[in-house]
Amino acid sequence: MKFLRSERGFAMVAVLSVLLVLTVLSALVLYVSGKEIRLGAARRLGSQSIYIAEGGGFAARSALMVLVNEDPSDIVSIDSSLTGTILNTWYAAGTTASQNPLALFDYFLLDGLRYSIAPSSATSSVSFEVDWSLAQTHRKLRVATGTPPANPLGTGNYKAIVVVAKRLAPHPTDGAQPNRYIQRLTGQDFYEFFYTYTITSDGETDPRSRRRVILSGEFSLRVRHQNFAQYALFTHVHTTPSGGAIWFTNRTSFDGPVHTNGQFRFAYFPKFSDRLTSVSTSAWFNNDPGSPVNRTANENVVGGVRRDAPVQFDATPLNNNDDQDNLPANFTRGVPPITVPPNSYNQRAISIGRDPADLAPNTWTTGQWNTAIRQSIPELVDDATAIPTGIYVPVTNPDGDLVSDVGDPLMGGIYVQGDLSSMTMSTAGGGNLALYTMVQGGQTVTVTVDRISQTTAVYNSAWGAPTTRVFPGVPKGWQSDPGNENAGVVYVRGNILGLSGTLEEKEQTTVTASGRIDITNHILYEDPPDLSDPTDNPLNVLGLYSATNDVRITTAAPNDLTIHAVLMAGQPGVSDGYNSSVFVQNYNSGAPRGTVNMVGGLIEEYYGAFGTFDPDTGAALTGYGRNFQFDRRLGRGIAPPFFPTSTLFEVVNGDDRMAGVRPIWRESTP
Repeated sequence: MKFLRSERGFAMVAVLSVLLVLTVLSALVLYVSGKEIRLGAARRLGSQSIYIAEGGGFAARSALMVLVNEDPSDIVSIDSSLTGTILNTWYAAGTTASQNPLALFDYFLLDGLRYSIAPSSATSSVSFEVDWSLAQTHRKLRVATGTPPANPLGTGNYKAIVVVAKRLAPHPTDGAQPNRYIQRLTGQDFYEFFYTYTITSDGETDPRSRRRVILSGEFSLRVRHQNFAQYALFTHVHTTPSGGAIWFTNRTSFDGPVHTNGQFRFAYFPKFSDRLTSVSTSAWFNNDPGSPVNRTANENVVGGVRRDAPVQFDATPLNNNDDQDNLPANFTRGVPPITVPPNSYNQRAISIGRDPADLAPNTWTTGQWNTAIRQSIPELVDDATAIPTGIYVPVTNPDGDLVSDVGDPLMGGIYVQGDLSSMTMSTAGGGNLALYTMVQGGQTVTVTVDRISQTTAVYNSAWGAPTTRVFPGVPKGWQSDPGNENAGVVYVRGNILGLSGTLEEKEQTTVTASGRIDITNHILYEDPPDLSDPTDNPLNVLGLYSATNDVRITTAAPNDLTIHAVLMAGQPGVSDGYNSSVFVQNYNSGAPRGTVNMVGGLIEEYYGAFGTFDPDTGAALTGYGRNFQFDRRLGRGIAPPFFPTSTLFEVVNGDDRMAGVRPIWRESTP
């Protein structure tokens, strides 16, 4: 019996021991499982936090790109108070210690607002906080004042700081220049500003799982006078040259920026796709069936009924009967006037090889011009007599033999003294060569430009043998500029009595005349832009500029004329005693001539007439109708070289860009 009791005791102890072990093991399993669950949750929250931090960093970078106009939307402008004098002060004659590149940020105009940072030359950086709760549509950076706000993202939030610092950098084209924060580029009031950026973004889904990501990189910005080649329509005075009223009607539509230094008149519902601006604080409205009224308003509403207003396009652009309820156009009244500054490009001087930044030619006497022209053309003796009528391609003359010898480098572009009978553009060499054929009385000159080999062949009927000679270089004007290799400059000291042809696909040419430019046939690009594709940027672009007269479509032009070019007549804001415009010869007589189909832009002192229409039916009576399409490449930095500039400034991408360049990424401890 004792043995049996002992066995039962041992069995009980064994069972209890097993239960204890199982209990301990179960507790250990539960503990380890709980720890793994907590660790997994921490890892998950940490992963989410670093993703949020990274997303916040790139959101902050996007906000910075918008601010400095690196965003494709191109919505940033420079405040009109910025002047060349201010830019020159920041440049400080190239003295690095006195330069103030960060001051530029106070002049960016985004969503109608500016910053007031007021940095000095001693300021090394400026800091911004990212705040996506700001009421403005695009402006999401505010000057840093302390702890940045939390921006919701995914299952958490992030706080981000953007630090922009000035950076020393070499001159983009002149290696002899020292490193600077601001470099002066070719042309008057043209500068490049150099910066670094550092974005610190803290993301969190839980206070215990905050993670930090830092993005950094470099960028540069270029500031220059705004080019006039960025308007679908620009008028200095919004009347005809004789003072007649110009009304935009329901048959009017412009797909591109439109501006006047005067006052607009609206009848019914003309359509505009882009910004519409006027210096006047009021506008005239037709007020049918009443009488025209002048209102300080963007539309004419009578008794709750909208009678006249500039509006946006709708889904039925060809139907003018349903435009009354279209959204209002982006119309701004009372903006500053846009005029030609006194130091705008001098195309005459550039064509004979002068530096565009040299302002001296703007004040030259006739004698000084004669000397400069004669010194750029070997065949002309350097004396005080007037320049003889002729077509000239300026070249250097190292041996002083008064001959444009084969192999002498080009000195400028193309210069013509006197009226030019005709100028025809064409292609050759399987489309790889650009030809400019010019006739003046009994002289014929053909300039063949090879952009690939960077050589130019010139045939001149006025030369002795050989009548065709090849020169190093291309007719881009000032030859010392290592950039702008696609540029071409033609200047005519007189009228161009016939212009037509096809511009070769590598050519970027400005044709300027002191007198009238007559268009006698189609003007085409070999590679026209696809206006429906914002990424299509063919090189060829043409500017036609009559400095003190008109651009005229003559009676010799065909019906349904096509023009690929930016046309500019006159100098807005400069009084020369002539009311310039772009117009059609005999526009109010004869049979209808179809439509002028233009891809480009139209800049004119006064609004020129193209044709007449029946006011009751809208049917054409005489002249041409207008089908104008804005070349949107002009808003993306592609413009005719040395085209006239305005008193306003613009900011464009420099050589160092943020767009398309991955920033440096690293993780840090919050």
